[in-house]
Amino acid sequence: CLSRGLGDVYKRQVWAYLAGWVWLIGLGAMLLYALVSYLRLRRRVSVSLPIQDHIYLCDAISSPFILGVVKPRIYLPSGLDEVQRQNVLAHEQAHLARRDHWWKPLGYLVLAIHWFNPLVWIAYILLCRDIELACDEKVIRELNQSESISYSETLLPCSVNRRTILVCPLAFGEVGVKERVKRVLNY
Repeated sequence: CLSRGLGDVYKRQVWAYLAGWVWLIGLGAMLLYALVSYLRLRRRVSVSLPIQDHIYLCDAISSPFILGVVKPRIYLPSGLDEVQRQNVLAHEQAHLARRDHWWKPLGYLVLAIHWFNPLVWIAYILLCRDIELACDEKVIRELNQSESISYSETLLPCSVNRRTILVCPLAFGEVGVKERVKRVLNY
């Protein structure tokens, strides 16, 4: 009976050991994905043209975003007109004021550690959505009705599909445009 009990303990230890390695491999894969996607995006924007302090214009992107944790930079697509550029800059500067360039990587780190938990995936998706909605609200709080309409019209050309967001989980892209436009117009 004692040897049978020791066999069960040994099996549990083996399973715990294997589970630890599976978790570690998953964590490594998530962190490697973030690093590789960050480096690919940095290479993509390496030919950007500085237009102001920490603001860059880039032909190789279709959506504005912030990249960087310590020294964040705003990258703008080159096809924006002056009104769109001002609206986008107001939004991106709201991200910087709220320190979202720290919160999103922190959220991704939590996701990488708990990669096996579907509730953490849902929480990360909702974090990203709430970050965008909070910045929209911060910007439109100071706009009149016609400026809010202009701001919501700016969201449409700056939107990207979900697949593009997966390119770099640490950069800010514009997601959930339909919901955001409705909220801006109903604010």
